[in-house]
Amino acid sequence: MADVRRWPAAWALAGFLLAGAWAAPICLSQGTLGALLPETGAAPGWSRDGTSQEYVGEDLYTYIDGGAEIYQEYGFRRVVLQDYRNAAGKSVSLEIFEMETPAAAYGIYTFKRSGKGKSVPLGSGADLEDYYLNFWKGRFVVTLTGFDETAATIDGILAVGGAVDAKIADKSDLPALVEALPEAGLKPGSVKYFKGLLGLNNVYSFYTARGFNFLEAVKGDYEGGAMLIVMDYGTAAARDKAWTELRAYLEKSDRFTRPVTGEKVPLFRDTKDLYLAFAQAGPRLRVGISPDPSASTAIVGQR
Repeated sequence: MADVRRWPAAWALAGFLLAGAWAAPICLSQGTLGALLPETGAAPGWSRDGTSQEYVGEDLYTYIDGGAEIYQEYGFRRVVLQDYRNAAGKSVSLEIFEMETPAAAYGIYTFKRSGKGKSVPLGSGADLEDYYLNFWKGRFVVTLTGFDETAATIDGILAVGGAVDAKIADKSDLPALVEALPEAGLKPGSVKYFKGLLGLNNVYSFYTARGFNFLEAVKGDYEGGAMLIVMDYGTAAARDKAWTELRAYLEKSDRFTRPVTGEKVPLFRDTKDLYLAFAQAGPRLRVGISPDPSASTAIVGQR
């Protein structure tokens, strides 16, 4: 991480950026995504380095070899890339992803962050870790990457990021499903929001199980080691059908066992000695996962 002595200057710079010092926000519709790229000098001391590149729809596979599928699952539209350089030769790379919805942008933001970064005041949420910054705002996800942890590079990342933030007019709230995670004991930065099986497998793999045709899902980690996953299927009937399929798989799979039967909350143990407890509530299926079976059961019962 950046030396703690660098942060006062970085925070002061970020506060200046949020004051909207350089550019009026842009309402982007069908225009080029390049309109959100800061011009030379918009971030003081930083200039565009080379030409920008834009990838739309399926062309993302050309840019991200082997990693484009998760973006497509969330709902990808296009991405624009631009490098920046200062007079000392420091470089910063900028990527602006446009997703289909603000929820999709938030999901990719949570997918990309490690949970170990420092929160910075950009967009609707931002994390800076080492020389890597992610933030989301509206339907956009912005990623800035430096190549060292010097103060000049960190300040450049924040400056360019702030210039992008000032150009984005879109504002949005967190997906409503995030509120299904109890606040007590929730670890900051651990929340992940996903739209399909690739996102789910990123936090816990159910292998070839059926029953995961949910509309959206969210995960949070808790003090004490428990994880809670909440999947929303839209209706109680759809959730009931999915749970019937999933439970049938779990009971037949050699990867899961039932340590006890007849319990009020169905409980399974996987091959890594993690205990999975399940609870149903309206259109949602809740899954508590922990090395401690009592903790798994307790977390699915919290509201």
